[in-house]
Parts: sequence; C-alpha cells; structure tokens
Amino acid sequence: MKKILMAILLSALLFGCDNTLDNKTALQEQALTEINQQNLLSVQPPPKISWSLERDNLIKRFKLQNDRSVMFYMYIFIEGVSEPVGYYQVNKISSVNSQLTNTMQLVEGRSAGYIETISLPSPSEDGSYGTNGEAVFGFTPNDIYIEHNMHYIVSTVPLAFDKPRLLTVISLKDEGDLKALMMKLN
Repeated sequence: MKKILMAILLSALLFGCDNTLDNKTALQEQALTEINQQNLLSVQPPPKISWSLERDNLIKRFKLQNDRSVMFYMYIFIEGVSEPVGYYQVNKISSVNSQLTNTMQLVEGRSAGYIETISLPSPSEDGSYGTNGEAVFGFTPNDIYIEHNMHYIVSTVPLAFDKPRLLTVISLKDEGDLKALMMKLN
C-alpha cells in the first residue's frame, strides 16, 4: 500500500498536477528518496540490538565527569604547534555556552488575528543574550578559573609527549589508579 501511495505521489509530482509549486524538482527528488529508503528499510532493516556500547560510553563519561574525586589534566595547544603550551588539573571541562536555565522561552503573540506560541531566545543568567563564543573552562584544585579557545586534550592521568608525538601514560601507578577508578564507575 505504501509503495502504491508513493508511486501515485511521485507520478503526481513528475507530471505536475499542482502548478502552484515553484520547486517541483526538490519535491520529485524527495519522493524518489523516500521510495528508495522504503525499499532499503524493507530489504535491509536496521538490526535490533540488546545492548548499546555507545550508551555504555555515554554513561561512563557522565559518571566520570560528575565524580568530585576525579581530577582531569587539561593540556592546551596552539594551532600548528605540536607541543602543549601547558597543562592544568581541573575537576570538569565545561562549555562557556552552558546555561543553568532554559535557552528558549515560549511566548504567546498575535499574528493576523490568530494567537500563536512562538519561541524566543532566553537571556542567560547574567541578563545578556547570545552565545559566549567557542571556549571551554574549568577550575583547578585551588579554584583558579581557566578558560581558553585553543585546541586541548583532557585526560584522567598525566600524559607524556614523546616523539613521534604519541600520548602515553606516565607511570604504571597512574594506569592502575585509572583502572580502579573506571571499575568504580561500572
């Protein structure tokens, strides 16, 4: 039934039953894409999985980043320079565009005699609008605020930068501590 309906829609679009449409080509391509996707879905349906490793990773990351006992090492780089400028220990890396309150407001307004609900940007907590650029920030154990927009690496253990620029764990103790921490999060 769906294939018949799609064929009717496609032929209507191909033969132009509605002359008020300005962009018939895009609609024709959309109909062809839909027919192709319906066919692929029937002959190659997505697998049904019983467990998601992606969800595992997201859950571990969330738990790790919200554990107050965990320290991260944030290595800061300058574009085009292979050696880090420096590193800082931080509790959590956060985006400067994170907000504690909703970023949009729903408001009612009148348009052509109708009441509509539209969304408007909300001001941030300080009363300003817009984004804060593209940067990340964190606090060191001494509560020093660090913010930057350069490229960076974040790790739960100190890293050594050896030629040919491979990242390695500095000591077996650090590696053991990391494994123990990850076991705690499971």
